[in-house]
Amino acid sequence: MRFKIVKLFFEILIFIILGLVLIKGMDFSLIPRTNLKEHFYSRGVQETGAINLVSSIYLSYRAFDTLGETIVLLLAVSGIIAIFKVKK
Repeated sequence: MRFKIVKLFFEILIFIILGLVLIKGMDFSLIPRTNLKEHFYSRGVQETGAINLVSSIYLSYRAFDTLGETIVLLLAVSGIIAIFKVKK
């Protein structure tokens, strides 16, 4: 039982360290600082083809973001299941 607790502790520690390394390695200085409202007003209809600007933002620009969030959530849940999986 003590071995399982120590193993779980080290697995969680490895995940935390890996996450910190990945966040530290990201370069946030390359993110452009633009005014998105101006971009959506001026080019939103041409880029998406939608007449309704709200729908174009939600279904076109945010669709990729939502897909990415879904994948991250799926991986997180899968990782938690793998860590806490109880063998009978």
